[in-house]
Amino acid sequence: MDTSRISFGEMVAGASAVALLIIMFLPWYGVSTDVPGFEASVNANAWEAFGFIDILLFLVILVTLGLVAARATGNVPSELPAPAGLIIAVAGAIALVLILIRILSIPGPDVDIEGVDLGRKIGVFLGLIAAGGITFGGYTAMNERPAGHGAAPAAGPGPGPGPADPGPGGPGPGSAA
Repeated sequence: MDTSRISFGEMVAGASAVALLIIMFLPWYGVSTDVPGFEASVNANAWEAFGFIDILLFLVILVTLGLVAARATGNVPSELPAPAGLIIAVAGAIALVLILIRILSIPGPDVDIEGVDLGRKIGVFLGLIAAGGITFGGYTAMNERPAGHGAAPAAGPGPGPGPADPGPGGPGPGSAA
């Protein structure tokens, strides 16, 4: 595994995917009750709170880490339907939207009982940041690579004729040749 093959965007996406995996085990939601004579609090992480979204988030993590690892080992499949950076960016955007929806709409029943509080915990906000990191990393990786799915960055001087190469028409008008 050669990490010099990984672009900055792929590093950001990979690190964000690992962070999201860890964050999914932190508390995302909590229920607390404080009625006279009884007080209790229970937290739920992403795995416990979601029925299907947690699986989709895990697939985003697997896709991101798989493509970054493939790039690091030099084994990116040439028959991908789109560039790896675009796939990572779209997967990250899907995760971002899913988490944003779950910030706005807390999973579970609507509880409107005096003394019972159903709320968001730090994990859901950190998850949103990690999903944003995957999206940003994929977008950045997409713009760091030249056209072509598995192409490596071009080496050497930029496009255009150099000082020793006058171009296809020879020296231009007004040059002393």
